[in-house]
Amino acid sequence: MIIESLHISNFKSHRDTRIEFDTGISIIIGGNGAGKSSILEAVSFALFKQHTSKRIEQLITIGQKRMSVEIQFTANGRTYRVLRERTKTSSKAIMKIKEGGRFQSLVSGDKQVTLEVQNLLEMDGDLFLNAVYVRQGEIADLIDKTSSEKKQMIGRLLGIDSLEKAWKNLKVILDKYNERNIRLEGKIESFEDFETEFTVKKDRKRALALKIKDINLKRDENIIESDLLQEKKEILDKRSMEFENANTLLKSKKDFQDQLEKSRKDLEGQLNEIILKEEEITRIEPRLKKLNVLKSLAEKSKELKVLQKDKKGIITILNDIERFEKVLNENEQFYNEYSELDSEINNLQYAKDQFEGSRMLIQQYTERKSKIEGKMKQSLKKIRDVLEKSNQVLGTSFASVEEFENHLSTFKPQLEAQIREASDSIQDIKRELSNLQVKNENLEKPINELEQVKDQCPICKSDITPQKREELLTDYQSEIEDNQEISGTLKVRLDELESKKRILDSQQSNIQSINLGILKEYLKSGNDHQQEIDNINSSLQELQKKIVILENIEKDIQNNRSKLAAIKGNYEKYLTALGSLESLGDYEEHRARLDEINAAIRDLKKNISALMEIAGDSVEDLPGEIAYLEQLSREHQHLLGQVSQKESLIQRIDENQRQIREINEELDQIQKVIDDLNYNEEAHERVKNEWKLKNEELMELSGQKQLLVGQLDQLSNSIQEIEQKLDSLKKYEKELKNLKDFLKLLNIIRDLYGKDGVQKDLRNISRPLIEEKTRELFERFNFEYSDVRLDEDYDVTIYGPSGESSLDMISGGEKIAVALALRLGITQVLSGGNLEMIMLDEPTIHLDAYRRQELIDLLKKMSIIPQMIIVTHDVDLEDAADNIMKIEKEDGVSFLVES
Repeated sequence: MIIESLHISNFKSHRDTRIEFDTGISIIIGGNGAGKSSILEAVSFALFKQHTSKRIEQLITIGQKRMSVEIQFTANGRTYRVLRERTKTSSKAIMKIKEGGRFQSLVSGDKQVTLEVQNLLEMDGDLFLNAVYVRQGEIADLIDKTSSEKKQMIGRLLGIDSLEKAWKNLKVILDKYNERNIRLEGKIESFEDFETEFTVKKDRKRALALKIKDINLKRDENIIESDLLQEKKEILDKRSMEFENANTLLKSKKDFQDQLEKSRKDLEGQLNEIILKEEEITRIEPRLKKLNVLKSLAEKSKELKVLQKDKKGIITILNDIERFEKVLNENEQFYNEYSELDSEINNLQYAKDQFEGSRMLIQQYTERKSKIEGKMKQSLKKIRDVLEKSNQVLGTSFASVEEFENHLSTFKPQLEAQIREASDSIQDIKRELSNLQVKNENLEKPINELEQVKDQCPICKSDITPQKREELLTDYQSEIEDNQEISGTLKVRLDELESKKRILDSQQSNIQSINLGILKEYLKSGNDHQQEIDNINSSLQELQKKIVILENIEKDIQNNRSKLAAIKGNYEKYLTALGSLESLGDYEEHRARLDEINAAIRDLKKNISALMEIAGDSVEDLPGEIAYLEQLSREHQHLLGQVSQKESLIQRIDENQRQIREINEELDQIQKVIDDLNYNEEAHERVKNEWKLKNEELMELSGQKQLLVGQLDQLSNSIQEIEQKLDSLKKYEKELKNLKDFLKLLNIIRDLYGKDGVQKDLRNISRPLIEEKTRELFERFNFEYSDVRLDEDYDVTIYGPSGESSLDMISGGEKIAVALALRLGITQVLSGGNLEMIMLDEPTIHLDAYRRQELIDLLKKMSIIPQMIIVTHDVDLEDAADNIMKIEKEDGVSFLVES
């Protein structure tokens, strides 16, 4: 899979970010918290709906209602586009495929899209993350962590930790079912005595049934006698009730008669009081005639005071208007001058605003220039350092990159030719030595045969003389010695050539460690910085001219402000007077209102004089006289209200007398009824006692029956429970057998998930594959090692010129190469060997400066994977990038900086 583009909207801190990806190494760079890692998470969300937030709603930018992520990628030669949208309550997903230059819908819905992506990429979300997503610190961990920690980390990537988790979780399930097994065994043991208990309780049930039958016979006899007494008692109860009701009614009527007599006396007393109040009303009424006159006089006097107060206020306003008009006339000239100056200052201020940013720009350009000069010094220092290091490696003293590059262009081919020549010579000598060794071995064979068979030729098997035998032995031995002498000479030459080749290989290794590309980049960076400094200097000259204009404008503004300050007091007096006049109103209207008030005052004074003549002496204490008469008026009204009840009171007296006559007649009738009843209380009490005793006897029999019935029901329930338990015993026995079989199966399954089960098989299967992929990748880095091996704990052993070496015995750069190859090897295995894209999150984190630089150098040389996306805050990684995308955040919003 190759990612072509990504568009994220309202996703976490990204409001609207569009990124176009390309093949090669793409760097997504930015400060901590800028929103870099959110881009990788958006890729995972778009493809598999996987995210790191606790709730999916937290992916939506705060304050927004909807977010969306759209990714376009190629896989298996076809182009696809996946769009996922999400609100607080709903989601949408659609996957399209490119056909004939246009995208057509393939599937829709979250589950369907995720399933289609899984089928297309042949991996689910977890496998995708483990395969193509290298998390922060993983490369450093493969170098620095202990064997057990590395084994655990690789196990997590392979999914072995999930098997370990399943193995542990199955222990919880096993414990639960083992507890169930123990409880079932205990229950079955508790059922042993139930059959004996069942027989005993059945016998007790039959005995209780016979007792209940005897009690029922006795109870029937007592019920007949009780019914006869009940009938006699009810007759006496009814007569007793009638007697008591008549006595109660008699007492109630007598009580009512007493109340009527009391009411009669009260009503007659109230009537006498009303007659006295009628006399008081006749005495008060003549004195109330002056009250209205006095009230009218008081109101008119109050109105006169209000008008006089209004008159005084209007006179004050008229005087203020005349005073403020005089102030306006005195300060009008200053007001006009102030307005003109203020307008001129505003115009100058506008002109100043056009140049105001020049100072800030000068400061920014100066700071930018200083930073660039610092970077330029760093680039020059890096050039000097690399040149110095390279000169030390080659034993040269070149002062410029051009000289050094020219030297390498001729030196490297010569060196490579010398290495090839030495290698060819070494191979020729080794072949010649091998041939000599074979010849000597072939000569040793006939010598051995001659020593064993002294009279026969070892070649033709014919008989030979002792002299011939000695001659043959001498010839064979002489030839062997000649060959050994030649071999000795060749070995000396071989040692010389191998020593020479090691020196040449060392020189070639040193040359390969020299990175001319980075020197050129540093030179280009320095030239770019110098060009930018020249541009800044030009801009600073133009800004200085604007500063001169700005300073002249500021002087003019200051002069005009001094003039304003001198006349500000007069200007403010004018504004104050103008505002006061506007609030006081029209002078002529106030004048007309004053005339109206004077006319009204004259009319009121005439009315007051007329009322005072009518009131006479009462005017001397007008409030007191009004208060006294108002109190007298209230008493008069109160008396009128009481007297108005006289007619009603007379009617009530008549009604009271009628009720007294009726109650006397009713008392006579009730007394006659009591006499006719002839009720005997003693005979009634004797019948009630007999009935009570008989009922108590019945209650006792019923209680005995109820007790026995309760015991019988309890016994029946107990027998039923025992029957149910005996039925359950068979079920428990069957359940226990099934449970034991299930526990055996669970133990087998748990053993499969254990370290010696599937986990071990998975490690044994994956380790050789990872080892093979790691070896293939490591070989591409051109180190002098012939093999890389992984043991069962994934500890690395490498083999080279000096033999076997562990990870601790090799250089920092070689460690980084091994770690990177191992991690990419794991990725290749997880992806089925069809890896086109990988994402690295902060790969240089936790690495020291040296190892960080080594990793950067390795990444620069890599062409292993078509597309590599790296998220980092390390600016040094820019040197390894084919594409650079900078992410920044302002006011909580992340965005892609346009290059």
